[in-house]
Amino acid sequence: MLAHVARTGLRVPIPLLSRSAQTAVPFQERFYLLSHFIEAGGCPSDPKLQAELFYHTGQAIAKLHQALASYPDKQVNRKTWREDIAGRVDEWISALGDGLPEPQATVVKRVSLERGTALKAALYGLPEQLIHRDCHPGNILVQGTHVIGFVDCDHLCIGPRFFDLAYYAVHHLKWVTDNEAATDRWLTNLPHLLAGYRSQQRLSQEEAMAIPYGMTAYHLLLSHWFMGLPQRESIAREIRALDWIHTHFDAIASATMSS
Repeated sequence: MLAHVARTGLRVPIPLLSRSAQTAVPFQERFYLLSHFIEAGGCPSDPKLQAELFYHTGQAIAKLHQALASYPDKQVNRKTWREDIAGRVDEWISALGDGLPEPQATVVKRVSLERGTALKAALYGLPEQLIHRDCHPGNILVQGTHVIGFVDCDHLCIGPRFFDLAYYAVHHLKWVTDNEAATDRWLTNLPHLLAGYRSQQRLSQEEAMAIPYGMTAYHLLLSHWFMGLPQRESIAREIRALDWIHTHFDAIASATMSS
């Protein structure tokens, strides 16, 4: 599958065989996959370049989706898993509402009460295909503001296309929710992400409308996952971002529809 993606021009970590003809190599009680090193830079720190970065990232995610959708194995759904985001929302909300301390549980309960029905409705019935599923900036290789490839492709699964866009966007947001200037820039840059995607591939109005709900679901998913580790500060960061998205939901929805 990765070789198929690479043939489209995107760079991905194609597994290599070790001297013993194995793709997984043990080291200090863990197993590692071998692949060629892909040289790339870091995300540009200049805020003025963020809109351009968002646009080119949207383009690259669309190209990745096109490559994954054209993978010729018709039985691929039997070789991976399906991320049923809409079907798991109730599970995440219930576990977080019961398992988190106050006031974090209060945030989850408020989101559920005020937006739960709309959340599930928005996430159902949207186009699904192979997606990256871990599409945060650390897994996207850039040179300047241009994307050259993707790494950490071990989460490839069947899921809604819009989730990769929502996943990428919230990773730029959740670290800066206490910085009004940064969140204002994020809202301004968000339409560029979708415009870049649409420059390569159609994104329906229903998918664009679902992106703020996908961001909400992302933070529920990650908070639920961190509960099993547990990582209190990581959970706190996800809940703060969830609260910010809930509070600014209309502004996010307006930004996604203006691309």
